[in-house]
Amino acid sequence: MSLNGYYIVNGLPIKNKLQAIFEASRTKTNVQWNYFDDIFVEATKNFNKHDVPLKELYRIRAQQLRDSYDYLILNYSGGSDSHNILMTFLEYGIKLDHLYIQWPEQLMNKGIYTPNAIDRTNANFHSEWDLVIKKDLEWLSKSHPEIKIEIGDWSKTVTEKFYKDDIFVNDVSNLPSIARAQKQNTFSPTEGNLALQGKKVASIFGVDKPCIVKKGDNWFFYFIDTACMAQPNPDNPNGTEYFYWTPSFPDIAIAQAHAMKKYFELNNSKTYLVRALSERVRPPIPADYTSNTEASPIVYNTKNYENWYHEFSQLAEISKLVCYPYWDFNRFQADKPFAILTGFKMGTRGWDNILTKIPKFDRVQQAWEYHWKSYLNDIDMKFMRNNDTLNVCKTNWHLFA
Repeated sequence: MSLNGYYIVNGLPIKNKLQAIFEASRTKTNVQWNYFDDIFVEATKNFNKHDVPLKELYRIRAQQLRDSYDYLILNYSGGSDSHNILMTFLEYGIKLDHLYIQWPEQLMNKGIYTPNAIDRTNANFHSEWDLVIKKDLEWLSKSHPEIKIEIGDWSKTVTEKFYKDDIFVNDVSNLPSIARAQKQNTFSPTEGNLALQGKKVASIFGVDKPCIVKKGDNWFFYFIDTACMAQPNPDNPNGTEYFYWTPSFPDIAIAQAHAMKKYFELNNSKTYLVRALSERVRPPIPADYTSNTEASPIVYNTKNYENWYHEFSQLAEISKLVCYPYWDFNRFQADKPFAILTGFKMGTRGWDNILTKIPKFDRVQQAWEYHWKSYLNDIDMKFMRNNDTLNVCKTNWHLFA
């Protein structure tokens, strides 16, 4: 199975999401996503690590990676997912060789934005460089000089020639925006060079926080395809590793789900955040509430966007509290740059604001829009979040309690 799972339409497996959407639209049916379902179902049945601390499971996973590869690269953003991984390696003295940071570094000191810790909207996303990432790297270079630090500046490759059909029709499980597509195709030169020399190299991603839902008295966890978006390095196609959501050690995802369940049982007033939509009574669901599956509390129209985002943010903070023991809530972190229905050109997100300062950005955006519009006639709008973003696809729910 592909690292990013596969889609099922009319019982047939399809690797690429866009192709799956085309087929489901043509045959007027639905799309299911499979992410190692058989492995997680079996692991859930046999799970026996209820009393093992998450930190210990993280240690086991880090050591598993160390024992499996010659060279370990952590894709680091300074956010809670990757920071927890970094601190796990450091605390337990497990050798980590390399940090790879994808960031538009050339634009950071151009006066395009002013760093500030007050504005946490996604328009201020780039302040994370000054307030978090840069500080982390300076600290790491002094306290752990043995760890190589490499920055991949994806803004240097922004060109309209980049946007061709093969960027959209590939095995990345969510349709990339302009910035996301650039990032997903900016690879560590070190990773590629070592792999070509015959080294076994792991490129580790912090995927991801747990997704849980309660229906009746039963608890379930599931996975979403938009989290699994890593594009393997062409020179190291088998080296990509998700740290948390992994069939190589499914106990982590299951243990995180149990930890979240325990939290909500102790904080019952917040359980509505994970209630199945058919059972939700608090807060009331607006009359024009829309969702493509019962499992998802996602609202895709502008009127209700703030309501959904507020709940999403609460769940993210709870996940950090419950699952990431190394996280410092005083660290600056901007809101996630999700697309809203209005205010952005096609293909752009909140974090693309800085790229608009590149003179050729308009041509880049026009190229992206040209290709994307060519697909729209073949897509049923029920599969769309808005006119340039596909809906999330989810796995089956896995009963765990």
